[in-house]
Amino acid sequence: MSEASVLTAAEVAAVYRQMLGRDPRAEEIEAQLAGGTDLDGLLRIALESAEFADRLRAASARSPALVNIWHPELAPYGLQPGTRSEDDIAIVGHAGSLFLCGGTNANLGQYVGAVEMAPTWSAEWREVVLRRREELTAMSLHHALLIVPDKLAVYEERYPEPLEKVGPRPVERLLELKELELLYPLTELRATAQAEDVYLPTDTHLTFHGNELLFRSVVGPLGIDVETVPDFAAMSLRSYPITGDLGMKFDPRIVSIVSEPNTLGTAEIVEDNRAEIEAVGGHIGTRRVFRNGNAPDRRVAVLFGDSFGFSSAYYQGVSWFMAQIFREVHFVWIPFGWDPDYAREVGAEAVLIQGAERFAARVPHHRTDVAQLAEETLQRKRPIAIDSVLD
Repeated sequence: MSEASVLTAAEVAAVYRQMLGRDPRAEEIEAQLAGGTDLDGLLRIALESAEFADRLRAASARSPALVNIWHPELAPYGLQPGTRSEDDIAIVGHAGSLFLCGGTNANLGQYVGAVEMAPTWSAEWREVVLRRREELTAMSLHHALLIVPDKLAVYEERYPEPLEKVGPRPVERLLELKELELLYPLTELRATAQAEDVYLPTDTHLTFHGNELLFRSVVGPLGIDVETVPDFAAMSLRSYPITGDLGMKFDPRIVSIVSEPNTLGTAEIVEDNRAEIEAVGGHIGTRRVFRNGNAPDRRVAVLFGDSFGFSSAYYQGVSWFMAQIFREVHFVWIPFGWDPDYAREVGAEAVLIQGAERFAARVPHHRTDVAQLAEETLQRKRPIAIDSVLD
């Protein structure tokens, strides 16, 4: 045996620590040195030992292998319903659906009616909506106010824990004010959800068909001729796995399959500040303009909204569907926002004001300056808080 192959005490100790997870006793070091084996031989002995096998079994019991995509036959091998993410923001529901269970908007508290609203909350909402309606009507604009139902409202039966309701949800209180004429297409989404997913299983956002249902709820109020609406079901879709904004919160990340056109359809983006706003970690103040030279409706439309209204080639929010109809669509990231000066400047003839259900607990400002929001975001080099548009 050559001198290079002779074991040292340090090598014996290193093998024991790495393979067996412990320091060797003095007599074990002496026995290995006296055995005449080399480093490769000692590694082989350690790998074949009962102690190493026991260590592997113990490690497997502590961290079992998990299937990170839901399928009925594989469900026992994935994270079980009721499992929460480490940051306590997301929770695993039934049938592979993930839900928000925490966060800054008190989503769960709102849903069970535990979030108390200020005594003047309903009156303030009413005043804002009616004042805006006066301005929109005076400007001869087709218009609508769309509240996007929360995923939990559509799939309550999939939530893994009991939901003890102690009062109405904020959106339910607003819907009682019939004069506000709010659009809240929960019935349509629930009906379709019996046959197919309308929300992405691992995300807070909707599927392609779910977003189409949102769009169809505004067709009439925006003065769109229903005969001009394409057959979106005939579009070819691309399918691929995603983690989603909820799936990414788990370890291992949970994935689902999304199917979408992966195209802007017949529209193109002609103005966009998304990259600049995103670079400072922001959303509010984003402005993206779509133009469609072959649009059946030659009007200009503006959508003041949030992530459910935002669109790109890989996510078809409400503005994507509008861009297949209108000659020009301006998307401005302001939840429940309204800027009459911006609408006049771009020559808008139809306006959609949109926001997520979880934002309905806060009263929107009567109006917001779109240009100022974007300018302030870029000058400060940090995102604008939601307080800039909602009380």
